[in-house]
Amino acid sequence: MSETEHQTDPAHEPKLAGILTFPPEVVAALDEHCAVERLPRDRAICEIVAEYLRFKGYLRTRPAHAHRTPSTETPEGL
Repeated sequence: MSETEHQTDPAHEPKLAGILTFPPEVVAALDEHCAVERLPRDRAICEIVAEYLRFKGYLRTRPAHAHRTPSTETPEGL
């Protein structure tokens, strides 16, 4: 396939990380997640994907750069 066959109209779909395209509702949810967790988008995307892959059984270890909760906060549910 040519490179132009992979391109989409950028006016219709928001882009993140330069190469990923998400529907607007996913972008809104990700922005909210980033604001609450105080994470940049790229790190949030990496953590979400890693958690999903771990849940599905494809990733058996934690990533080397896992998000750490600040010592003044406790993770929800603990």
